[in-house]
Amino acid sequence: MRPVGHPTLRAMNEHPPRAPGPRGSAAAPVDPSAESGAFESILGVSHAAAELRAFGRRAARVDAAVLLTGESGTGKGLLARAIHQASRRARAPLVAVNCAGVPESLFESEFFGHSRGAFTGAQQAHRGLLEQAHAGTLFLDEIGELAPPLQAKLLTAVEEGEFRRLGGERVVRVDARIIAATSLDLEAAVAAGDFRRDLYHRLLVLAFRLPPLREREGDVDLFIDDALDRFASRYARPALRLDPRARARLLDYPWPGNVRQLYHALEAAVLACDARVIELRHLPGHLLGPATPSPRAARPAAGPRARYSWYGTSADERRHIDEVLRRCRGNKTRAAAELGMARNTLRDKLRIPRLEPERDGG
Repeated sequence: MRPVGHPTLRAMNEHPPRAPGPRGSAAAPVDPSAESGAFESILGVSHAAAELRAFGRRAARVDAAVLLTGESGTGKGLLARAIHQASRRARAPLVAVNCAGVPESLFESEFFGHSRGAFTGAQQAHRGLLEQAHAGTLFLDEIGELAPPLQAKLLTAVEEGEFRRLGGERVVRVDARIIAATSLDLEAAVAAGDFRRDLYHRLLVLAFRLPPLREREGDVDLFIDDALDRFASRYARPALRLDPRARARLLDYPWPGNVRQLYHALEAAVLACDARVIELRHLPGHLLGPATPSPRAARPAAGPRARYSWYGTSADERRHIDEVLRRCRGNKTRAAAELGMARNTLRDKLRIPRLEPERDGG
């Protein structure tokens, strides 16, 4: 069967561009004005925001692997883009891929490309992600979701800077900077055997944890005003403002989905408001209920995690595990953490065949 190309990527020509690699003598120096402009899009007056921009500038001045961690919605993709735009690789492509969306069966074709005739329907050669990012940056979003066998293949290609296309004989050499991002705890994933230690250390050259919105005191007001201006312009609305009660509600909300959730909520409010002042009633319903504690505040302060135990039937236990897996969208590392068991224990339990309930004969 013919592999399906990633929807956000397109096939390119047979050979990588001949742009000189940034490590060569012809590499362009970092442009100070480009560096300044790249980080202007990262708003914030908090100390956490200042640290974020400072790390981005340091990362842009060198040519090393970067690992960005932090909760979903904190702006890892925005920081990765700014680092690329401020670096000496800015004239070459930034190729982004969500690793969670690449099926295991299509990994080699997507990352390494394929030659013409490599499989039925391969009527032309396809350049993979690494080739497309030659002389530029490959942004690997949600790297923690990549299966361990695929991690090994990726590590080999990144370490050696060369690979062969699927069905090809010629060695392809590339020079691409790697920026990876994840919302998972990779140290825990390494300990559980879900993430390769060697790949983790390869990425851990320049690492930064992006702070959640609840740790960025004073920044929510800035984001609110930026979002109102942005969405008023997008939807051809006159200038909008929040009434005091609505603004107070937004400032008090813990924002578990961070900046992304805040902007989506304000976009919904702009569309719900027919006047020039957004009131409480225009905010999404989930913001109007009782305020919930932030994820950080909700965690126990200390103490070991309780051991997993189950006192019901095996069938009930399997249904419970399946429900936790659905809630974690199939991510076994998260599910094991929520269940309070080791990742290997969860894997063993999932191998046990489901028991069908007995039915009375009639």
